Amino acid sequence: MSKRVKFIALCLMLYISLFGKEISLEDIFKYASKNAVTLKIAQLDTYIEASTIESAKAGYYPTFNVIYNTEYTKSLDSIPFGSESVGGITISNGTRYQSSAILQMNYELYSFGATEKNILSSKLSAKAKQDERCLQEQQLYEQILEKYADALKSAQERLYKTKMLKIRKELYNAKERLYKAGQYSKVDLGDEAIYIIAIERDIENALLSYKQDIIKLSELSYMSLDESDKLLPMVLDSDTKSFAANFEMTAQAENLKNLIEAKKAQISSKKRGQLPIFSMYGNYYFYASHPKEYNYPIFHMKNKSWNVGFSLRFNLFNGFKDSAEYERLTLELQKLQQQYNDAKHKFFYENRNKSIQLNELVKLQMKDERVIEENRKKMEMVERLREQKKVDLLTELSTRYELLERTLNLEKRKIDKAAAAISLRIANRREEQCTQH
Repeated sequence: MSKRVKFIALCLMLYISLFGKEISLEDIFKYASKNAVTLKIAQLDTYIEASTIESAKAGYYPTFNVIYNTEYTKSLDSIPFGSESVGGITISNGTRYQSSAILQMNYELYSFGATEKNILSSKLSAKAKQDERCLQEQQLYEQILEKYADALKSAQERLYKTKMLKIRKELYNAKERLYKAGQYSKVDLGDEAIYIIAIERDIENALLSYKQDIIKLSELSYMSLDESDKLLPMVLDSDTKSFAANFEMTAQAENLKNLIEAKKAQISSKKRGQLPIFSMYGNYYFYASHPKEYNYPIFHMKNKSWNVGFSLRFNLFNGFKDSAEYERLTLELQKLQQQYNDAKHKFFYENRNKSIQLNELVKLQMKDERVIEENRKKMEMVERLREQKKVDLLTELSTRYELLERTLNLEKRKIDKAAAAISLRIANRREEQCTQH
């Protein structure tokens, strides 16, 4: 590597260390969506819930089991009569080793659609889990937005207060000269010194708040941020009125609707499960016995047998278990329906509140801009009068200070308006606008 390349690399590293990197709100959103552990856990919950779909589909397939038995039977009577059946139980009167291998099959032929309802419930529950992840991402975005706006306002506070401090010190020096000339009071000069201390305190508080906001942003997004990093202004959509208050289209509404439909499917499945179930079963046997050799039947099971049959199972009474389960599911459905109505109610008023706040901030910003414009005109007039020596230095410095103070208020107002618009956009996010995984 040449000395020139090394020098450029060193300068680049020095620039990054001194001035940091530029970070936008969208950059933090994207990084948080990929790296936030809370969202990763929510995504795992989605995968876990999706796995139940295959479990529900198992009802479409037959089940197979293999059973191997080996036992030793010792008759306590000395007379080996073979075996007897007593009360439906086969009893061996001999002494022997015996083993059997069984291949069992069971296939549910018809269950009145209970399997289909179980599958539907699993699919809807998995969809609801995906919507829950979307809602968690939405909440995370709101938290990041709040801290990002606070950090921007702290940065503007520090920037403009530093400029104001410089002017305030110039005012103090000018008034100090007037005091020494006997044209200014000691009390007023003391007040000016207090203003300087107060501004210095505000600058330190702004720096502290900025550092804390950066740390909180790093915590929420899992992005390593530093106080030297530059946070870019928030970008707004051209039309903030495009965020229509339509609860039915939001991710929260989709989540609750999927949960409600899943619960209805569970109730239907429970009803259908109380109807008769028609099944087919079959068994294939290998078996043998020997009076002396325990391992003989394992390798020489020659006897074979098989059977196949159909069964119709209908539970007449199971201790009110099904009725209690049905009542529980019905109450859970009513709870979800109430949650949907409550969420819709809250969404309407929260959305209305955010819309009103945004509209008022737009009006206030316009008024602030008009005030700034008048202040600039005043500043130009004072500068001309100053050149003509018709106004003193104190008037010029006070006018500059006033312009900076009002410009700071305008910058904060812009940040508040942008944050309100983005918050409204986040609250109205649709399911397809969530980060897909």
